[in-house]
Amino acid sequence: MIGQGLFIFMMLVLSFQINADSNTKLVKNLEERFSSLSSGSALIKSYPHHSQSYIYDQALAIIAFSKAKKKNKAQELLRGLEKLQLQDGSLYFSYYLDGTSPYPIEGDKRFAGAIAWVAIAATHFQAAFASKEFKPFNEKILNYLQTQVHKISINDQSVWAVAFAPSDIKATPWNEKKVAALEHNLDVYRAFVNFQMINPERAEEFKPLIQNVGEFILALWDTDRQHFWSGANIENGLINKEELYLDNQSWSLLAMDEALLKKINPHKALQFNCKNFLVQDGEIEGFMDSRPTNRPSRYQFVWSEGSAGQILAMKKTQPHFSCSSKKDGDFLKEVKKMMTSDGGIAYASSAENPDFTTSSSVAGTTWFYFATNNINPFQP
Repeated sequence: MIGQGLFIFMMLVLSFQINADSNTKLVKNLEERFSSLSSGSALIKSYPHHSQSYIYDQALAIIAFSKAKKKNKAQELLRGLEKLQLQDGSLYFSYYLDGTSPYPIEGDKRFAGAIAWVAIAATHFQAAFASKEFKPFNEKILNYLQTQVHKISINDQSVWAVAFAPSDIKATPWNEKKVAALEHNLDVYRAFVNFQMINPERAEEFKPLIQNVGEFILALWDTDRQHFWSGANIENGLINKEELYLDNQSWSLLAMDEALLKKINPHKALQFNCKNFLVQDGEIEGFMDSRPTNRPSRYQFVWSEGSAGQILAMKKTQPHFSCSSKKDGDFLKEVKKMMTSDGGIAYASSAENPDFTTSSSVAGTTWFYFATNNINPFQP
């Protein structure tokens, strides 16, 4: 019995050491991506051979550094975003590493979801370090997001939802101003929930928005098919049933609170992802991003960010859940196969889809870090 106990203890120590080594590589990869803006502020390079920093990636890195207790690094990135914040509290979707942006020249790309992630990151920082340095910055974001809320009627139910963007992007075939995406509203929902948890003096003010956006989220749960749809038209309430998305299920499970989760079936949502998005690409098995509702996807590749999100959703809501006989730990090993020579995680297992790359990515690296350490980035 003593020998067996010693063996188990040694295995736990070894597992801890492996995770520690992996964490060191991941965090080091993020640190090496820093590009200084001015004294004490920085942006993070989203991809090694890319000239831009996406604010979503910046937010993910801030959360990772906050969880790793690297205050100075998280602080530098938040200060960088603080310098770039527009007068109304919003931010553009991405910036060049010198702080300029391709927007609004290339369209008014101020996407609600990405902006909400910056708010989530700022609250993580406040919670991790008991610091209110970025509270005013965060409040300006939340004040802006409140201006993007619209009333919408879905299936004769009146709810509130945040628009995809404040303006139509001419380069796309659809009108972002008239679309409420589930993914973006999950981000917004969590941004407000988190802030009022840490700053209860604004809880009553934010309560109606949180409740109504929560009802929008639930309105997109299909009780017959047992999964979430991706969004709805703000003007007529028509639900988009043309495409299916992996993170509509996994992110919902991570973002929703216990009261909302009780009104859906998390097990069915995870099963839906297994049925529709599980793929094998060479030696790697994981999850792709999306597919049309009524036909297979043209592309079959593993998406690291989304696969890590699915892993976390499995861990957090259904710890004994298995998908194609694999559990969350098995899929974590699959994503680890996507680690590149620089210590980061490739965004995709192949680049057959032009919107994806096999380059080391901030999104893949941070989400793998979260999944490895059982961190839900939606919650501080």
